[in-house]
Amino acid sequence: MLTRTILQTRNARREAFTLIELLVVISIISLLISILLPSLSRAREQAKSVHCLARLREFGTAIATYENISQGVLPPARWYPSVADLDLGTRTTPIPPGQSIPTVQYGWMELLFTHIYGELVRVAEDFPVQRNFEGDRWQEYFICKAAGDDGVTSGHYRVYLPSWSAGTYLLGAGGRYSDLAKANPDKPSRRERIRPKMPLIGDANIDSERGDGAGNDDSSFIDAGEADYAGSNGRTNGNRFSDRHYGGTNFLFQDLHAEWNTRLRRELAVDFDLNSVEDISILP
Repeated sequence: MLTRTILQTRNARREAFTLIELLVVISIISLLISILLPSLSRAREQAKSVHCLARLREFGTAIATYENISQGVLPPARWYPSVADLDLGTRTTPIPPGQSIPTVQYGWMELLFTHIYGELVRVAEDFPVQRNFEGDRWQEYFICKAAGDDGVTSGHYRVYLPSWSAGTYLLGAGGRYSDLAKANPDKPSRRERIRPKMPLIGDANIDSERGDGAGNDDSSFIDAGEADYAGSNGRTNGNRFSDRHYGGTNFLFQDLHAEWNTRLRRELAVDFDLNSVEDISILP
């Protein structure tokens, strides 16, 4: 009987882990986690970038179908919905009694969404899809998953106005562009008029918002020379494209293909129409 008890005690000791063995196992698990976590993080970021490119391709398909009903013209980068199409109860700032609603500016995104889904975007705010409203399908549709959410900031997508409104720029002295050479966002172009390899839409910087109220910045489009400059809204990076995807930007191009690019954002800030001629510096 005593012998059996001794054997059982020895077997129990063999089945248990020593403190050193536990520490070794914990160390191995910690090492594996430290190796795998960066890979998992990269995989998540890669998935966001792929999703962003897929969304830009969807925009390209929507643009192509829109052109079929607009005689080949792109949607306007800026347009004004009628008051009948707005829900005044959605305004963040109520309209005082007796006052009429101010002019509300919408962008290409609201128009494309309405074209795709047949649903009106009725929020009575300027460029509402750039305002991170919650609980609406249209607001989710135009947000890049890598952009995050910072209240009124616009880490979404914006059109590149030198392409989108090609032919509406005025040349300055000597036939060169100046800081007054702004395009007309109300007048979109036809894609056949746009220089090949020019971007139509790109990742918007998350620090960009509506601007200073003087029309210098805009959350629906980026004007000439602004692709790599800070805007006038006081945010750090301002009104420009974003390089949030592994140091590069996702673009939709003139031929409606989407591509990741690490150099184009800065190239556009120097030669914003990509004609191999360095344009005059345009400050925001």
